[in-house]
Amino acid sequence: MSDDRRARSLARILATRFVLIVVVVFALNAVGVGLYYGTDRRALAAEAVNNQAELMEAALEGAALPPDASVRRLYAQHPQSYAFALIDRSGEVLDAMNAGLIPPSAIDLFADDWITRISRPGDTLTVAGHEFQDRQDGLRMVFVMNGDPAHLVRWAYLDELYEHVWLPIVPLAVLLLGAGWVLIRRSLRPLSEASAWARDLSPGAAVPPPPAGRLPAEIADLTDATQRALDRLGKALDAETRRAAEVAHALRTPVAVLTARLDALPPGETADQLRADVTHLSRTVQQVLAAARADGMQVVDADPLDLRVPAETATSALVPFAYEKKIELSLETGAEPVLVYADAEAVDLAVTNLIENAVVHGGAGPVVVTVGPGPVITVRDAGPGLPPQGADRLFETFWRAPDAAPGGTGLGLSIVERLQEAQGGTVEAEDAQGGGALFRLTYRGV
Repeated sequence: MSDDRRARSLARILATRFVLIVVVVFALNAVGVGLYYGTDRRALAAEAVNNQAELMEAALEGAALPPDASVRRLYAQHPQSYAFALIDRSGEVLDAMNAGLIPPSAIDLFADDWITRISRPGDTLTVAGHEFQDRQDGLRMVFVMNGDPAHLVRWAYLDELYEHVWLPIVPLAVLLLGAGWVLIRRSLRPLSEASAWARDLSPGAAVPPPPAGRLPAEIADLTDATQRALDRLGKALDAETRRAAEVAHALRTPVAVLTARLDALPPGETADQLRADVTHLSRTVQQVLAAARADGMQVVDADPLDLRVPAETATSALVPFAYEKKIELSLETGAEPVLVYADAEAVDLAVTNLIENAVVHGGAGPVVVTVGPGPVITVRDAGPGLPPQGADRLFETFWRAPDAAPGGTGLGLSIVERLQEAQGGTVEAEDAQGGGALFRLTYRGV
């Protein structure tokens, strides 16, 4: 599966949707509370009066309001809209600003807290009274508002939202989000473990045991079904590989007998052609055996392998083959070990196939096998290079270039690729500088 399809985990998707739900619920609640308080203009006006009374009480020094008190700024900036008066128990006005706005009847109204609206031609006055608590002198305040250019009612509305929405709901929403995230993570942990188990599955490797512990029924059924399917596929692959190996082994004896009998024939064009055909058949049998070994190979990280050893083994074994084809075959290695995590037989088989491919298709020039630098083996020939058409199909099974030299089977490079995949390595092909083709085997270094 591509990275873009599994970039977001199920836990993140569910958490995102849960957050969206909480945000929507919070927004709807805020809108509901806002509509409830926003439609009660009288209550908002009373709240605005309360706010002004609190500011006034905080600024008082005894029964007097200092001339430089910041609370006076509102009345100085809006003389036609706001007014106040401070009145003692006897009804005497101790201080006032914009007193012309205050109806005389409001001065003489003795009550703890009251608010009323007075309609006048062209405007409406909001008049309120408030007696300061915790005082022995009975000091009270009369407040008048004509319009609201300073938006006192709007600020009172925002205060209501803050008090009844933000303060109680935001901590609850944060707590709910945290609890929901923990719950989602814990609930999806078995699914994450099953997903990690599935990611560890790889072709040719042993099936690891499923996650330990009790799994939810749906996940347990999925892992059990997956494991049963993998077991059936493994058995089918083993049977197919075994049959191919058995057929190849069975063919080796008749091919050897044919070779021995051809050697007894007198020299001639027909005998030479028969020997070439039998040689090609023998190589095909060997390639089928190699393919069977590649399909059944399992590489584990055991002791590190020095790449120089299997490269030397493969090169030495193919020197007679190269000499027969009049090809110079050489090996270049450094003095220091090149340690990798790989299987010696797999490396030997891959290098063998690349050397045979270079000898058969690389022209009359030399073939050079190089180990290093780094966890790399390269095989270079001096032939015409990669085929101009079909270079991207080099590693397809049974594919051969249209102008390929006779004697190939179309299996060698495919086997090399499967061997490299089985042990976590790679194989690359490119045109070499100065001519020829270069194949590069890369392994996992220690």
